[in-house]
Amino acid sequence: MRRVVLATYRLQLSRDVPLARVRELVPYFHQLGVSHLYLSPVLAARAGSAHGYDVIDHTRVNPDLGTEEELRALAADLHARGMGIILDIVPNHMAASPENAAWDDVLTRGRASRYADWFDIDWDAPHARGRIVLPILGDDLERVIERNELTLQLRDRGARLVYFDRALPLDAATLPAELQLAQLDPAARPVADAWVTGAEGRARLRQLIEQQHYRLRFWRRGQTEINYRRFFDVADLVALRMETDAVFDATHGLILRWMREGVVDGLRVDHVDGLYAPAWYLGKLRAAIDAARHPAAPERPPIFVEKILAADESLPRDWPVDGTTGYDFMRDVEELFLDRHGFAAIEANYRGLRRNPSLAFDAVARDAKRRVLEGGLRADVLRLARAAHAWRGEASVDEYARAAIELIANLDVYRTYLVEPGVLTEQDRRRLTRAFRDARKCADAPTTALSLLERAFFARPTAGDALRTALVMRVQQTSGPAAAKGVEDTALYSYIPLASRNEVGGTPGESLADVHARVHARNVARSRDWPAALLATNTHDTKRSADLRARLDTLTAMPDVWTRHVSRWRRLSRPHKRVVSGKPAPDTNSEYLYYQTLLGLWPAPRPQRRVDDLPDRAWLERTRARLVAYMLKAAREAKTRTSWTERDKEFETALNAFVRGTLEPHEDAPFLGDVARLTALTADAGFRFALARVVLQCTSPGTPDLYQGDELWTFTLVDPDNRQAVDFDRRGQLLASVADDQTMVRDVLTGRRSPSDDRAKLALVARVLAFRREHARLLQRGEYLPLLLGSHGDRAANAAFLFARKLDSEVCIVAARTRRTEEEGPAEATVSGSADLAGRWASVLTGRLVDVSLSTPQLAIALHELLPPEQPCELLLRIPT
Repeated sequence: MRRVVLATYRLQLSRDVPLARVRELVPYFHQLGVSHLYLSPVLAARAGSAHGYDVIDHTRVNPDLGTEEELRALAADLHARGMGIILDIVPNHMAASPENAAWDDVLTRGRASRYADWFDIDWDAPHARGRIVLPILGDDLERVIERNELTLQLRDRGARLVYFDRALPLDAATLPAELQLAQLDPAARPVADAWVTGAEGRARLRQLIEQQHYRLRFWRRGQTEINYRRFFDVADLVALRMETDAVFDATHGLILRWMREGVVDGLRVDHVDGLYAPAWYLGKLRAAIDAARHPAAPERPPIFVEKILAADESLPRDWPVDGTTGYDFMRDVEELFLDRHGFAAIEANYRGLRRNPSLAFDAVARDAKRRVLEGGLRADVLRLARAAHAWRGEASVDEYARAAIELIANLDVYRTYLVEPGVLTEQDRRRLTRAFRDARKCADAPTTALSLLERAFFARPTAGDALRTALVMRVQQTSGPAAAKGVEDTALYSYIPLASRNEVGGTPGESLADVHARVHARNVARSRDWPAALLATNTHDTKRSADLRARLDTLTAMPDVWTRHVSRWRRLSRPHKRVVSGKPAPDTNSEYLYYQTLLGLWPAPRPQRRVDDLPDRAWLERTRARLVAYMLKAAREAKTRTSWTERDKEFETALNAFVRGTLEPHEDAPFLGDVARLTALTADAGFRFALARVVLQCTSPGTPDLYQGDELWTFTLVDPDNRQAVDFDRRGQLLASVADDQTMVRDVLTGRRSPSDDRAKLALVARVLAFRREHARLLQRGEYLPLLLGSHGDRAANAAFLFARKLDSEVCIVAARTRRTEEEGPAEATVSGSADLAGRWASVLTGRLVDVSLSTPQLAIALHELLPPEQPCELLLRIPT
C-alpha cells in the first residue's frame, strides 16, 4: 500500500531532539493527524550545529542526531502507521570549516586538490593570485602576527595554523625540516614555539603563511576581496558547484539510497535560487528519485522547493517539482484578515511618526538591496562585473558593477531563470524589461554598461559564447542573495507599519484592494498547477508566529485605538529613552516595532481578573530577556543605527535599557497596565482569526505543513526564539484529553468556552486533520470552487472567505470569518455559488445541520446560515442523498 502525503509536521532536529526522541513521539504525531514528518537536515553537520544546514559530509548521518540505524528505525515506526519522512536537503552550500574534509583539502592543496572543482571559487580574482581569500582576521595580517595571535599546532596527522578558535591546514610541502621533525616527534614540538618567537620567528611565520593556498585577510576586506561564493554573505558557508554531474553524484548518493530503500518518501530542497541552473538540478534530482522510488513510497515522490515568490509570480512550469514550501500561501492568508482601510490609516500614522509622508516599502527595499550589494555582497558584484568586462570591454569593471547594482535593486523578484542567454520565458522577459527600465531612471546609472547587460540577456542566442552565459548566470545567482539580505533581512525590519505583513515572502507595499478575489485566483491556480504544494503559516524562518500575527491583524479593525495607544506609550516611555550621537535612542522605528511586539506577546486576560492585571513576575522576566535579544537583532537587521558589522555599542546599550526599563512594573508606571488593556481588546479576535486560519490551511488546495509546537497557541519571534524546545509531553497529554472531550471544538467555536484555552487550537487542528485523512481524495484532487459574498458595503463583502471543494458527489464548504463580527455592519452578506451545492449539510466542527435550497438558478444563501455570527470558521460536508 502506497503512503500518501496528506499533512506534514516540520521538526527541527538537534542534540536535544535527536532521532531516538522523535521515534518516541510517533504515536503522538499519528494521533494528531499528520502523515509525514518533515525533518530538518540529517546529514553530518558541524559539531553542535543548531540547524543542520552547515553540512560537512554527505555520506553519513549527523552523529549529534543519532545513527543511520536510528533513522531507519524511525522510518519503520512511521511506516507501520502509514506515515513517512520528507527530508530537507542542502544542495547549495557546505560548511567552510576544518570538519569539512573536502574544503580542508582544498585549503591544503589549492587547485591541485581533487575537490577544487566542488566549490564555486574564482581562482583568478584580483587579490587572490590563484589562492583562496579567507577574511577571518580581526586586523591586518601584519598586526595579527605582531600580537602573536597566530600559532602553530603540530600533530602527526598534520600541521595547522591556529587563530583563536580557527585551525587552518598547512601544506606539508611548505614546512621546513625542523617543523617536519617536530610533527613526527612529540618531544621536539616545543621547537615550534621557538620557531615563531621574536622578530625572526615572526618573519618565518609570515613567509610560511605566504606559501599556503589561501590568503588571510582582515574581515572588513572580505566585502571586496573574498573569492568564493557563499550562502548569502556568510563566509563560513561555501557554495557548491552543483551544476556538475560529479558534485551531484558525490553529494546525493546516500539520499538516493534512502529513497530507493523506502527510508525517505520525499525531499525539500533548501535555497533553490542559489543554484547555477535550478531547472537542470531539479530535472536531474527528479529523474534520480523517480528511478529510486520504493514500491510503498508515494506514487510520485514529492519534491518541494524553498522558493520565495513575488505576489504576481508563479513557479516555473517546467520545474519537475510539487510546489513551494508555502510562503506564498502564508502571505495570501495573512492578507485576508486585514482591513484595507484600517491598514491605510495605520500606515499613514506610521509615516507621520517617521516624518516622511511619502515613505514607501518598495523604495525602502530597493535602497536596502543597493546597500547590501555595495556592502556584504560587493565581492559578488565585482565578480560578475569582471565577467561582463571579459565579455564586452566597452565598459569598465566599475561601470558594470554600478549597472548590475541598479539592475538587481530594481528587479522585483528574487531571480530570473534563463538557462541560455536570449531564451526567456514571458515572465522573465517582463521582469527584466521592467528592471532595466527602472534602473535607467537612476541618475548615476552607467548607460553603456546597462545597455550591454541588457544585450547579454535579450540578444539572440549566440552559440559557444561561454563568457556571455557565465555573465547571465552570475547575475541570476547574485540577485537572490541581494533580495534575501536586502528585503528579508533589512527592509522588513526598517519599514514596519504593521509587522504581521513583514514576513518572508511578504509584500507590505502591495495594495489590499480585491484581496479575496486575488486569493481565490491563486487557490484556483495552485489547485490546477501545484495541487500538492506545501501550505505554511509558520516555519523556522518566520519573523513572528502566526498566532502573534493574528493579534496584530486585528489592529486594522481599530486603527484609531491603536494610534492613540502608540501616542500614549511614546509619552509614557519617554523617561526611558536616551540621546545617542544627538539622536533619540531607541529610534522611532525600533520603538514602534517594540510596541507591536510586546502587544503580540502579551498573555490574554485571565478569567475573573481585571483587564489591566499584569502577568506574574516570572513571565515578565522571561519576556524581558526575549525582547532584549529580539530588539537587538531587529535593530542590527534594520541597519539604521547599528548593524552586525558596524555596531554602535552606545545605541545598543540604550535600546537594552529602554526595553528593561519599560518592562519594570511600578505603581506609578501605567504603561504595562495600558498594554494589558489593549490586549483585552484584541486577544479574543486574534484567537478567532487564528482558528479560522487553521481551517483554511488544512482545506485549501495543497498540503498543510505544521511547524513544530504550533498545534498549541504559539507566540514566538524570529530565530532563535522560534526554535526553542517544544514540550511534547504536555502536548500529548492535552491531545489525549481533547480526544476524550468531543464537545471542545463545538464549545470554543460557539463561544461557550474561551478560545484562549490551549486545547482550543489543538482540538481544531486534530479535528480538521482527521477530516483530511477521512476525505483525502476530496481535498487532494477536488475542484476548488470560490464562493462569493455580495452586500451593500465593502466591509460586509469582505466579512468572510468561503469556498467549496468538490469531487464527484463528495462536497465540502469552508468558511472563515476575516473580519471581527462587529465590523460587518447592518447589511447582511449573501453567499452565491454553483447551483449543484444545494442540499443538506452537516458541520464537521459543531454537528449542526444546514439546508441549502435553490431560490434562483444560482445558489444564494445568507452568510449567517453557513457561518453563524459567533463562529470564526466552519467546515460543512454535504450529506449524501
